[in-house]
Formats: sequence, C-alpha cells, structure tokens
Amino acid sequence: MWHLSRKPNTPSRTTTQPNNNNLQPFSPRNSIFPISDTGVFKNICIIRLVNKDDDDQHVHCNNNSCNLWDFFAYLSSPTQFHSVAIPRCPSFRIEVIAILSDNFLCTKFTLGPNPFSSLCTYTCSDNELSDVPKMHCEDRNLVAAAAAFLDGFLYLAGGYKGNPPDVEPSVYLNMSERLNLKTWEWQTLPDMQNQRAFATGAAHRNKFYVVGGSTIATLKHSAEIYDPKTNSWKFVNSFVPKEADGYAVASFNGQLLILTWSDRLGMKLWLWIEMASPNSFGNRPRLISCFPCKQIEMMTLRQNGANMVRVGRELWIVVGKNDRIFQVDGRCAWPVFPAPFFRPSDEHKVQHKEEIYALSFSRGLRVTWRKIPVYYI
Repeated sequence: MWHLSRKPNTPSRTTTQPNNNNLQPFSPRNSIFPISDTGVFKNICIIRLVNKDDDDQHVHCNNNSCNLWDFFAYLSSPTQFHSVAIPRCPSFRIEVIAILSDNFLCTKFTLGPNPFSSLCTYTCSDNELSDVPKMHCEDRNLVAAAAAFLDGFLYLAGGYKGNPPDVEPSVYLNMSERLNLKTWEWQTLPDMQNQRAFATGAAHRNKFYVVGGSTIATLKHSAEIYDPKTNSWKFVNSFVPKEADGYAVASFNGQLLILTWSDRLGMKLWLWIEMASPNSFGNRPRLISCFPCKQIEMMTLRQNGANMVRVGRELWIVVGKNDRIFQVDGRCAWPVFPAPFFRPSDEHKVQHKEEIYALSFSRGLRVTWRKIPVYYI
C-alpha cells in the first residue's frame, strides 16, 4: 500500500509559510503539507507499507481513535494539499475521487477475490456516507469502467456488470452515461461502437476519451471520443502507437499525453495531435520524450501497468499495482498517515529503496523529469 507523506527526515514542526496550518489541531479538512508556490512539492515522498498486517491494524497511528478513520490528501489548489478523514468500514474501503462544494464523491470498494466498486458521497458536517442514485446501467462495476469529470458531470463508459469470478470479453459493455454532480441525476448517452472494459478514461478539450479496453487485436490501440455538443461518439482506430504493449493516458497543461511501454522499445511519452482540418494528414501521436530510467521492471509493467497522476503542476508516473489509489482522469486523493504530522511515527524503520518519476513542461513542450523518493516500512 502507498501513502503520500512528508519525507521521514523532515522535522515535524518545521513550517515554510506563515499561514501553514500544520500545527493546528486536527479537523476534518486541514492543510497538511507546506505550500508550494511553484506547484512542485519537493518535501513530500511516497511510503510503501510492505506488511499488509501493519496497514490493516494501523500500527503507524499513535492515537487509537485513528483506527476508526481513513485519511486522504487532495489538492485544494495546484499549490496546496488539504486532508479529509472518512470513517473506516470493515466490509469495504472508501476512496475519494472528487471534492465537491458540500461533500466528497467517493467509491465503495468491496474487498475480496472478486472486487466490486460503487459510488457514494461523504458529508463532513454530518459524518455520513450516502449512496448515489442507481445508474441506468444497474450493477455496473466501476472497477472496469472508464471514467472522467467534464463540465460538472461524471462520465462512465464500458466495464461489466456485477463481480463474476471470470470476466469474458463477451460480457464487456458498450453502454455510457453521465451523472450530474449538482442534481445527482443520471443521463443515458449513446452507446460506444465497441464493447470495452478496463479502458482508460480522460477528459480533454470538452470531450470524453475512452482508450483501449478491448481484447480484439485490431481494437487494442483504438479509442472512442464522445462530444457532448453533438451527442455522438467518434471512433479512432490507431490512437495509441502500435509499438505499445501497454499505455496510460492523461490530459495535462492543455495537452493529451500517452505514456507507452514495450519490452523492445522501453517507455516513451507521446503527445496526441488532433488535426483541425479534415483534409490534413490526420490525427496522430508525436514522440516528445523517452523515459529517463532504463531499468524499469518490465514484468511489473506488463502485470500491473502504470498511471499518470497529477500532483500540483507535475505528472507523477506511478508504476505497479497500488490498490489504494483510485483515480479518475488523472486525479485522485492519496492515502496519508494520520494527523497531525502526516508522516511515519518515530518507531518505524524507514528505508529508501526506489524512486518514481515526475514530469513537467518548460519552454513549451520541453519535458523536465525529476525523481520522487519511495521509502519502505
């Protein structure tokens, strides 16, 4: 399990901004990391709890009352993290996926060999979890659906129903719908042209992108793009470069990026270019950078893939399985250690074992990479 944390060697009572709220008593929402004027958080890291029993028992929490809560960090602005505490439930796990004006949109993740995920909300003032109205596609499992936030709606497409022990491509869905985050009403959208599950969803320039999610060889690198203005889907056969064995997609700084990996050619970063003129050469990806580390474990990538997660004004490349980061369109709330210092307690032995990489843009499309330390407990 992964946690976002202060670096272990950072003094717990050091502040870098006079308005930082680190020393205030815990409240349901508070500022948890030093404010970064640039949106690049250099004093935070990732902590991996390799002992599952430690995580389940919350041994990192010195206050017994913390055992009743799960803590998350989310970006309230590109330069500041806030936190939220949500009641811990023994039968399911809560993930925060959106911060709304009155509450938090969450998923309930049912644990077990056949996981199932559904939507709910959490209201801090009432300390209450409430189910979201049922989707038109009842029993859609969010574990396998593509999702994105766009103009006050949560868009969903594809996936499958229920939690069967074996999921065959024949049960993949092509149905799509969206949730109005003000009225909490579902609206049915036109079906996609193809059945898809475990596809990647992204919102980019007022359109909803659904990439991949098919076991059919000719559709593996394809995408479908929904335009709310025309209420229609557009099929793109060669969206992801053909060389890719796997990929991740994210909208960042007004650009649509594709991270690809393959045994033969390693990891690469591409920019998706959509041509405005119908008579032009056509839509195509353009290579803009190669991944700086040549020693990425390809076995891990093949089995568990990677995500591009927006953190401030950077994209963090998170490689490998992490069942506590549920993201929609590159945004997520990270699990964190309990208040007030949001870092491992002093009795834990912390080892620096690896890094992940973050990218940002400078001077147009010039890509800058930096390392984020990953510590193990």
